[in-house]
Amino acid sequence: MKQPVSFVALALCSLQVAALELAKHPQAFDAGQGVSLILAPSADGRQALVQVRGINHPLDEVVFLTQVRELGHEQRDYAIRLDGRDYSLLNRRRAWGGESYQLNLPDTPGFELGYDQAQTQALNLDDLLALYQRQERAGLQARFAAFDRKKRLQDYSQRLQQMDREASQACDTPLATRVDWNAIDDERLMSLSVPHFCGEVVRQIAYLCERAAPYKAEARSIKGVECRFGEAMKLREENGQLLFTTRKDEPNQGDFINAILRNR
Repeated sequence: MKQPVSFVALALCSLQVAALELAKHPQAFDAGQGVSLILAPSADGRQALVQVRGINHPLDEVVFLTQVRELGHEQRDYAIRLDGRDYSLLNRRRAWGGESYQLNLPDTPGFELGYDQAQTQALNLDDLLALYQRQERAGLQARFAAFDRKKRLQDYSQRLQQMDREASQACDTPLATRVDWNAIDDERLMSLSVPHFCGEVVRQIAYLCERAAPYKAEARSIKGVECRFGEAMKLREENGQLLFTTRKDEPNQGDFINAILRNR
């Protein structure tokens, strides 16, 4: 379910935009294949307007007010709110060879950016700020920032189904992972990769099938996997069903699952 944007939040955002003073020297970058990016820092360096153009993506030509995060060791990120969580849209790194910038887009390989002097000289800060304000008044950035539960569930379900297909192929038997999505709140969906946690059982089953042909016979006795989140990690079998409980702060769940599967 999308979270509504309050009038208070919109008012604060409008005041923030009204008070935004941009530095005098924006920069334009080129990524090849018609993809370009405009970076216009604020005068205090804490924020920056960023616009990406020429991409086959919903974010094309949207002007975002990013928050600048200094990470140390000459590293800087430009973050936006996207689908309910912080997202690093642009990274700046400094190495022996000088500065490098990388553009990050969801479900898309990163773009390495090169400084474009001609585009930089042609930039008009007033036009960029005016476009941002028009988009902000229309609620465009707010729609991208809001969490879309339906979309996230669809994405996670598809990723789990892909893991199930790969495990089924490796073991020559159908395997399916089931998750009670209604038991997972929005905060957990936004902060955790559910497929990473709940798909680990079939991933370990596939690993064993690929490395020990006799294990395929064991895999045929598994009717399915049920995954949930809890206070402690557990894996038990009940009438052929593998009942898996995982938890957020568990670094070694793969080893834990593998050991239990080998000793069923």
